Amino acid sequence: MRVKFWGVRGSLPSPPTSDEISARLTEALFRLGQDGSSLDLSDRASIARWVDTLPHSIRSFTGGNTPCVELQIGDYRCIFDLGSGLRPLGDELMAEEFGRGEGHAHLFLSHLHWDHIQGWPFFKPAYIAGNRFDLYARHPHAWDRLRDQQTEPYFPPDAWGDMKADTHFHCLPCEPVEIARGIKVSTLELEHPSLAYGFRVEANDKTFVYASDGAYPTPGNGSGSDPAQKFVRFFEDADIVIFDSQFSLAESMEKRAWGHSSAIVGVELAARANAKRLAMFHHDPSASDAKLDHLLRISSEYAANLPSPSPQNAIEVLMAREGMEIEL
Repeated sequence: MRVKFWGVRGSLPSPPTSDEISARLTEALFRLGQDGSSLDLSDRASIARWVDTLPHSIRSFTGGNTPCVELQIGDYRCIFDLGSGLRPLGDELMAEEFGRGEGHAHLFLSHLHWDHIQGWPFFKPAYIAGNRFDLYARHPHAWDRLRDQQTEPYFPPDAWGDMKADTHFHCLPCEPVEIARGIKVSTLELEHPSLAYGFRVEANDKTFVYASDGAYPTPGNGSGSDPAQKFVRFFEDADIVIFDSQFSLAESMEKRAWGHSSAIVGVELAARANAKRLAMFHHDPSASDAKLDHLLRISSEYAANLPSPSPQNAIEVLMAREGMEIEL
């Protein structure tokens, strides 16, 4: 399995401002002057190597596109959510078989809030005859509602008529299903306005979990009456859990009705589930990279201090960033 993040923000796209870019350039040049480097400014390769030594918060951005995650399983391509990150993914796919009308992908829609569907009209492979898409959701009328939200007067009416790809909608049942040979998909209802669902994909002895847009009960002692236990079971032994961590722990408690969580809660659940990695995801649109780096730091420290049989079993906490690729 290979995972790639194309959109990691929640609620709405949040591109960097010119002031943020200027501030990073200023900080980079200040550091160059402070470190006494004899960097040859006429050598692009040397400059690029030096830039790579800078902290992430100076040399790049976490990303401003809304949710879209690609999962490659051998020859099978799965795409989770259709946020604005779907547009750059589609642009890349056009250079492959999708540009020739020979592509096939499985699309999974967690729910129908705008930040999770807004990339669909800008997904170029959908306009190429011959391409095939299987769209999966737990919502029975997801396809009709997706169409209703993205046609006149909310969107130019000809967009859907111009989509020449062959797209089939599948309403997923409660029980696990095999969408292709050796690829099993399970779903779980999450606590979120208008209902959202998490996805668990098992294939080739690896497990991928996508759990965006959900609030969670406070973990108990692991007893049968523990309201968090169903989520622990869903995350069990996952190689990666992509987790809604839009808020800090305090914010997630204050805004529980918003249907989002925190990385601290994710670490607690994933650690109890013996998951290997937790990827912080669905970042708040107003959160700066500095704030996100702070949340990553305290979440990693929390994970490192949880009781564990050995240091090798401690869960790894990652910050989902656009363009990040992970091999499972």
